[in-house]
Amino acid sequence: MITLTINPRVLAALKAAFPTPRNSAERAFRKYVSVLTKFLNQSIHQGRDPLQIRFDLYSVPTSKLANLGGSIGPKKQRVHQWLEINGLALIQLSQKGSNLTGKVSSVSLTKLVTVTDDWEQVDLAIEAADSDRAIVEAIAGDKQKRLEIFQAVYPNFDPNWTGQELAERYDELPVDVKSLTAYIHWLRTDADKKTVGQLEHTCGQAQTILAVAKVLGGRYLQPKKPSVFGRLYYEGTSVQNVSKELRRAVLGNCWEYDIRSSVVAWKLGQAGRYLHVHDLDQTVDQAFPLSYLYVEDKPDLLFTIRRYVFPDATEHNRDLHIRILKQAFTAIAFGARATTKGWQTGAGQWSNPALVEIIKNPQTRALFFNDPSVTRFIREQQILDAHLFTEVKAMRPDLLRKNFLQTKGGRVSRSKVIAYLYQHDESRVMSVLREEAGKLGRSPIACVHDAVFFRQRLGVDRKDRIEYAMQQATGNPYWKLNPTQLERWERASLDEALELAAHRARMAEEERRSIGYRAKFL
Repeated sequence: MITLTINPRVLAALKAAFPTPRNSAERAFRKYVSVLTKFLNQSIHQGRDPLQIRFDLYSVPTSKLANLGGSIGPKKQRVHQWLEINGLALIQLSQKGSNLTGKVSSVSLTKLVTVTDDWEQVDLAIEAADSDRAIVEAIAGDKQKRLEIFQAVYPNFDPNWTGQELAERYDELPVDVKSLTAYIHWLRTDADKKTVGQLEHTCGQAQTILAVAKVLGGRYLQPKKPSVFGRLYYEGTSVQNVSKELRRAVLGNCWEYDIRSSVVAWKLGQAGRYLHVHDLDQTVDQAFPLSYLYVEDKPDLLFTIRRYVFPDATEHNRDLHIRILKQAFTAIAFGARATTKGWQTGAGQWSNPALVEIIKNPQTRALFFNDPSVTRFIREQQILDAHLFTEVKAMRPDLLRKNFLQTKGGRVSRSKVIAYLYQHDESRVMSVLREEAGKLGRSPIACVHDAVFFRQRLGVDRKDRIEYAMQQATGNPYWKLNPTQLERWERASLDEALELAAHRARMAEEERRSIGYRAKFL
């Protein structure tokens, strides 16, 4: 978090302009600074781009700041407006936001504002720490600071809510506080490969979760935000939108089970219907061989394609290449256009296709699009997408009239329709997974769309039974689960290191004395 210190002359001018009622200027000023600080910290937690970091810019919704920053005086003048008119503005607009682009305004702070980065104090405290307890206290912060973060995350939280009322609003996430503290320590001392922006963003998210968990005794509440597309999202920082690294730190020792190649597996489940409608005497694997291979043996397919798409392939860049290919294939499965040409939006901004953003090198991208396996996979996905869209037009024409499934021009978006169908079926099959796991004595500790996390391993028998239940409930034989074991973050103990150093010093001293003793009698 950052803390703002405002030049005293700002408050003095406000008091002079609005001397009555007593303390009204001070209350209005505190409220405005509090709202501004909240938006600045949100900008940090959500992640500033490199340009913003370089020029000390923040994403701040200026209209909301003006509205939520309060008013003052008999005419109820906005504090934000009064500060601007009187040359005492705390922020300066760098780039105005727009509803058309969905971008928030970028602002800088004026010379009237001094920023204190709390992490600087944390770093100094960690460096000066002489015990494990001192390190933990430095990272966790004091109780007041944690309460401030809690109140910023849950401004409308009511401690009198019943358990049922809490469950209606939030999903509870258990937090391994010791693991998360160790991860933050690593971020502040050894994460030298992260950019300034990545470090700022990740530390902000980790600090938010840790502060709330310390307030709530090891729990973090995720505000529910259901989507009309079928998925359950969460507002703010959550297990869904943090990095895998941070997720592992938060959850500690556990097992992740995600649906193998979920989008393509879902489409293959519809392929049988396509073959029947078109009276094709083929099996699914014969009609859609690349999609089938992607589901059944994705590593082999991706490693083969990598040899032809990345001429500079080495052992060193293998994981990066595979990650890029996975992202590209997932984008294609979700309807990404196989094109390299961008377009200009209605607001005059230039937008690139998803695959251009994923495979940034033009030569690599050309090799990818020209690869026979890739072109075949794209064609198969297009066939299945067209089939699904035709089925919707025939059986669910009401969906085509929903505004959220249409483009801004009022045309039906096929990719949105496919996403809508998939996410509803994904939510359904994940409910089956959780319910069946519960029957078998395994309760999830967290969910991330097509992945569920358990404290204990399911084991082969439970996994098979859950997969069978998922397949039977949906009629899709391609639902399979991939297990991944996650291990908590650990930090080398300073107490043990100091004790070891003291022990070695004692041994050295005893050795020195013994040598002197022997020399005395020789």
